[in-house]
Amino acid sequence: MFLEIESLKIEIIPVTMLRQNCMLVWDQKIKKGIVSDPGGDLPFIIQAIEADDIEIQAILLTHGHFDHVGVTMALQQYLENKYQREVPILGPSIEDQFLLDKVAEDVRNFGTQMANIQNVKPTRFLKDQEIISFEGITFEVLHVPGHTPGHVVFYEPKGRFMITGDVLFKGTIGRADLPYGDGELLIRTIKEKLLPLGDDIYVLPGHGIGSTIGYEKLNNPFLI
Repeated sequence: MFLEIESLKIEIIPVTMLRQNCMLVWDQKIKKGIVSDPGGDLPFIIQAIEADDIEIQAILLTHGHFDHVGVTMALQQYLENKYQREVPILGPSIEDQFLLDKVAEDVRNFGTQMANIQNVKPTRFLKDQEIISFEGITFEVLHVPGHTPGHVVFYEPKGRFMITGDVLFKGTIGRADLPYGDGELLIRTIKEKLLPLGDDIYVLPGHGIGSTIGYEKLNNPFLI
């Protein structure tokens, strides 16, 4: 699935048996961009990058769950070999390091087999309200814990969209029933940090179809 917002183009690539939305975001004028949450199915992600003929500047991670990060290290190795330069892994917040340290274990515990799965070592973790800029794209990092302690959202103010991972979906929010989850904190931080940014902002969630902040204000039972 493709979206075009201003000069930016977004390709959504559902990966893994959980159909997690890995995303490519790039500036169409210069053909440079980023990839977010490469959770699995590495050949499909590489195929999309090659087909779109874009140069990846960084890999962004919203949080540490295996379906969002599983092939991050393998993708980084492929891209660095291709470009002969560093391709940094940025995010999530440091509170999710315990999840990144046990990605392979979590895949085994889930009872499935996935290729190219490795524990993840980010180039660096990200902080709330940090600005990360690339050629043609700028994101504001918003720390929105509750689904996981270190979950971040990537907000692109020029294009008026956000990559929300497993924080906010159309009509619902991320699960908070895991031992480290906090439903009240998740709802509060969504209301404090995401909803005030504007009704027109397009929500690109980690699973399923997109939405807008305005739609969620009116229709999401967790936020009304």
